[in-house]
Amino acid sequence: MGSSSPSSSRRDEAIGGLLVGTASLLFGAVIIFGRYALAEGITVSSMLAMRYAVGALLLTVVLALTRRPLLAARGERVALEVLAVFGYAVESAFFFVAVGHGTVAAVTLLFFTYPVFVTAGTWLVGRGAPARITLVALACAVGGSAIVVATGGGLAIEAAGVVFALASAVTYSGYLIGADFALKRTNPMTGAMWVSAGASVGLFAYALALGEWVGPHGWSGWWPILGMGAASAAAFVCLLDGLQRLGAVRTAIVAATEPLSSAFLAWVFLGESVSLGTVAGGALILAGAVTASLARATPQEQQIP
Repeated sequence: MGSSSPSSSRRDEAIGGLLVGTASLLFGAVIIFGRYALAEGITVSSMLAMRYAVGALLLTVVLALTRRPLLAARGERVALEVLAVFGYAVESAFFFVAVGHGTVAAVTLLFFTYPVFVTAGTWLVGRGAPARITLVALACAVGGSAIVVATGGGLAIEAAGVVFALASAVTYSGYLIGADFALKRTNPMTGAMWVSAGASVGLFAYALALGEWVGPHGWSGWWPILGMGAASAAAFVCLLDGLQRLGAVRTAIVAATEPLSSAFLAWVFLGESVSLGTVAGGALILAGAVTASLARATPQEQQIP
């Protein structure tokens, strides 16, 4: 790992914050596309499997055209596939099972506890306690997310929904921490392609095993799937690139802008109202995201090579 000047390091970290923020906006777009897809009668597991398959295909084409490696770096390939299947695929399944036992708002609120799990997990695995300013950013991001979600809908949820929602948060936290540890030399676009492919395979198997496979019928079913795939592909690239620059803790904090992105896009494209709570929570989230992206990393936090 080469040395870099303080100004260069801060610039890389600021770029990392922008990349993760862009990923959150793209993941928000995925939710909007997903609403159109589900309105066509496509099951959740089928929709997600096709979403990741389209994303993997698009990334493969781009990798080939730009002559970038199709394979992850040696020593990181198995870890990448494990993270894909047991990270994104399982996390997505847990999340949408939870939605079957409670409102989307309640499940989302519980899921966005994951920055706390990431912070605790990185400390437990020996990455050291985060800086004080990072903890302030964490509190802003989690608190803001709670306000945005709580003011956007009902919070009714069954006990099973709580369990699955928290399982989704813990699984996603494990993905971020695992990727922070395992992916040092793999190109972010290559890593994103294999994450998409692995998640797709896992979800195809899940849908077929439960007899839930339902494909799209006509263009009205396909265009939101294609939109989800394209947005997911770009989001994965931005997220993994940002992760290599910021480390798992600060990435998780900046990524908490996703509920704000979803609310903003729903206002623009679906005509949904924006409450005062969304504005207040959004301000807290943005404050936390900016603080996290500009905060100095502790010596244990990963820096870009």
